[in-house]
Amino acid sequence: MELIKMSYLNRCLAALLMLLVSFTANASWDEARDAVEQASASMMTVLENEVLKQPEQPELLINEIETILNPVVDFDYVSKRVMGKYFRRVNAQQQQEFSGVFKDTMVRTFAKSLVGFDIVRYEMAPQGKPSPKVEKQIVSVYIYSSLGQQYTLVYYMLKQADGWKLVNVLVDGINLRLNFKNQFSDMVSRSGGDVKQVIADWKMAMANNSSKDS
Repeated sequence: MELIKMSYLNRCLAALLMLLVSFTANASWDEARDAVEQASASMMTVLENEVLKQPEQPELLINEIETILNPVVDFDYVSKRVMGKYFRRVNAQQQQEFSGVFKDTMVRTFAKSLVGFDIVRYEMAPQGKPSPKVEKQIVSVYIYSSLGQQYTLVYYMLKQADGWKLVNVLVDGINLRLNFKNQFSDMVSRSGGDVKQVIADWKMAMANNSSKDS
């Protein structure tokens, strides 16, 4: 009889633990969702401003997007993973140099993608399968163009000491971080393994792109 009682108690404790874990995961997702929604609402406000979308002044839009992304994107984290195994082949100064130029790359790519889609509204997607790690959450957003086309942005969020940070994004199925990582790795291969040269070349390419946009 005592064994039956203990077995029943263990099942109850297990069920309670699962409930608590589920509740914690849901609470974490809600927090991550709030961070994404706040940034999405700010971006929508920017995209509704026709002055900022004028092709002759692209820097205005890029600056606004950068202001929105700064507090919610961990650019150092993302750039480190874009460099991958090559990260430790350069010193801290060069690592930081690439982080800076990659930030410019990501902001400009994101800004051009949003304008290219001609977004007129967005909608937060419902929560998917609960994350097994409460500090890592995936939040999706549906965006709609003026022609009624729907695209999906999938944000990979990581809980850090100063809040939820974006560490990767899929733009309609395209993994931006992976794409940039493959591009970096390919450049290293073509340069004969010279990571420092790749950083310099990437920086120069971004500078050239900036001057063409201006």
